[in-house]
Amino acid sequence: MQYKAIERMARDIAEEAIKHGGRLPEGEPLARFLNNRILEYGLGERPVMAILNVQGQVVQHHPPVLPQETVQLEARLNDIKSVRPRVFELEPLGNRMPYLTAVHPMTTSSGTIGYALYLSPKTNVLQGLLEFKLFRIAALIGFLLSGWYIVYWLTRRLVKPIREAVDAANQIVAGNYDLQFNMEQSEKEIHQLMHAFKEMADRLSRLEATRTQLLAGVTHELKTPVASISGLIQAVKDGVVSGKEAEKFLDNSLKQVDRLHHIIEDLLAFNSFAGNVAAVKAELVELEETVRDIVERWRHSRPFAGLEMVVEADRAVRNRQIWTDSARLEQILVNLLNNAQDATDSGGRIRVRLLTGGAEIHIQVEDTGCGIEPDEQLDVFEPFYRGKDKRKRVRGLGLGLPFSRMIARALGGELILTNSGPGGTTFTLTLPVKRPDAG
Repeated sequence: MQYKAIERMARDIAEEAIKHGGRLPEGEPLARFLNNRILEYGLGERPVMAILNVQGQVVQHHPPVLPQETVQLEARLNDIKSVRPRVFELEPLGNRMPYLTAVHPMTTSSGTIGYALYLSPKTNVLQGLLEFKLFRIAALIGFLLSGWYIVYWLTRRLVKPIREAVDAANQIVAGNYDLQFNMEQSEKEIHQLMHAFKEMADRLSRLEATRTQLLAGVTHELKTPVASISGLIQAVKDGVVSGKEAEKFLDNSLKQVDRLHHIIEDLLAFNSFAGNVAAVKAELVELEETVRDIVERWRHSRPFAGLEMVVEADRAVRNRQIWTDSARLEQILVNLLNNAQDATDSGGRIRVRLLTGGAEIHIQVEDTGCGIEPDEQLDVFEPFYRGKDKRKRVRGLGLGLPFSRMIARALGGELILTNSGPGGTTFTLTLPVKRPDAG
């Protein structure tokens, strides 16, 4: 390794000397040049260099006083004047280590103009290995101490918030979602962890409230018709009623059975879409005609109680054909129309508008009802969520809007609450013009 280092050193001296006409710049530039190369090649001794002319005479050297061993150079001119770089060893004086001498010819386009020499005491291999080993041991100890300090420092800063997170996780497992976190964390990752735990706890709290509400809602919706059916049939069985009145009781029982059937169908349909197992069949339909037919069928199936019904279409939408599932489209529109009617008093208006949006078609269902409370607008698409006013006025499981959004997304579109206030509510269904599975 030392041989290679001094060979490179002699080569660099030769190249630098050629740049300056056969000599190195004296003074500070020379010392800086040699020291930089010593550090680069790992040569730990004082630099000893010499430049000889083609006759073998020393024309420049460093340091000013050369080691006594350099007197041997005159006898080694044949080795020095070799046309190729080489390394040879000088005889040691006394108990000192012998000098290794690297020679590199200074050759230009016109020929050889001199020779660059670099001398370095020969390194004892065992001593070098020992020094290297001691250096590695010292470096390892320093690394371990630094690592221990870093771990200690991180532990002091991170253990407390991590313990808080562990405690929070245990509380969540126990069912307690009302957690208090120290959000003033300087470390970005810890702050994000606390924020994520807080979001998770809030989300779980909302889900738990929804689950409780779901159980209460499903229980109520199923219990009421079952109790009604049981009472009606028991009255007929016990002979409390007879004749036409008994037939009326049985008709009412069948209506309650039909209501139960619809509730179960809603749950099964929602579960099918939530599990991505519901089929959607795209077909080419004329949108305006299809929407008008859907609205007309809905009008005949629902009592209007004095509501005005309007269907409008932009000129660009008229006679426009799109790829969609007309049956699924009807499910969405019927849900939106039912909600609009439930929210609108007698004398109000429901308007269905068809608008174009480039590669999309927008179907808006707008009512003049009471609107949705601002604090409830973010939750209207949550499964089983029913607003305060709706829980008082309208029966149901709260699946209409989330189910409709699932269908819209299965059709390649989207369903959003566009706006809502005291003057009414508007929902917008967006559908792609192209086939949903087309590129």
